Amino acid sequence: MKYTLLILSLFYISFGFAQKLISPFSGSYHLDVDATNQIMIAKGINSADEVISDDVRKQMEGITLKIKKGSITMTMLGQEREMRFSDRASVKDKGICDLVLIQDKDQESTNTKEKYLTLVILDQGKIQLKSEDENSDMDNFVWVKIE
Repeated sequence: MKYTLLILSLFYISFGFAQKLISPFSGSYHLDVDATNQIMIAKGINSADEVISDDVRKQMEGITLKIKKGSITMTMLGQEREMRFSDRASVKDKGICDLVLIQDKDQESTNTKEKYLTLVILDQGKIQLKSEDENSDMDNFVWVKIE
C-alpha cells in the first residue's frame, strides 16, 4: 500500500512539473510573415524573387496562435481550431517541450501513433511548432508573441 501511495505521489508531482514546461510560452502570437516566407524560400516552396501580394500578406498577418495551459488555439481565415495537449520534455534536438496532442474519442484509433508538436525557440524570442513527422505546413510558421 505504501508503495502504491509513493508511486501515485511521484506521478502527480511529475505531472505538475511537466505542465510547467509550457507556462513561459503562454500567450498570444501572430505569424511573422517575412520569417515564414524565408523558411518557405529555403525549402523551395516559394522563390526568392516572388513578392507576397498585399491580399495574401493581409491574410497571413491575420493568422494568430494562442498558447495556454492544456490547449493551443489557431485562428486562420476567420476559423478557430483548438487542440488540447499535455506537455513533456522534448525528445527532439533544439526542442524546449513537446505538446502531445489529445485526440477526441472519435479521432482515436488503436493504430494511431502519438501526435505531438515540438516547441522550438528561434532568435529574438520567436518560436516554431514543429510536427512529429517534420513534413507539416505548420513547420514553416514562425510566431512572434504579441506584447
